[in-house]
Amino acid sequence: MDVSEPTPRVNFELMQRHMHKKVLLVGQIEGIENNVARVRAADGGTVQVMTKPGGVFDSAFVQFEGIVESPTQLAEVDHTGFGSNLDLGVYNELCKISNQDFPALFY
Repeated sequence: MDVSEPTPRVNFELMQRHMHKKVLLVGQIEGIENNVARVRAADGGTVQVMTKPGGVFDSAFVQFEGIVESPTQLAEVDHTGFGSNLDLGVYNELCKISNQDFPALFY
């Protein structure tokens, strides 16, 4: 595992600090049209994820690994299903702690 450039976990607000970098975004899929998923991030913001063609999402909550293209858009590199029961409030707190309060513990 390459840890020379860690991949930060982000919510909508934190994603904007990582323009053109790889991040991990967890959210709830609200809809998909023409390979663009509308995702509600852990802090309630809406992100448009440009998905890979033919992507299948079989769970309500998904972790996207992707490149931040703009303050509201992410280009998918990969994704992992997180099931149908996830407390986004708790995940949002993890994002804040890992980026703002105690980043040395995570990166």
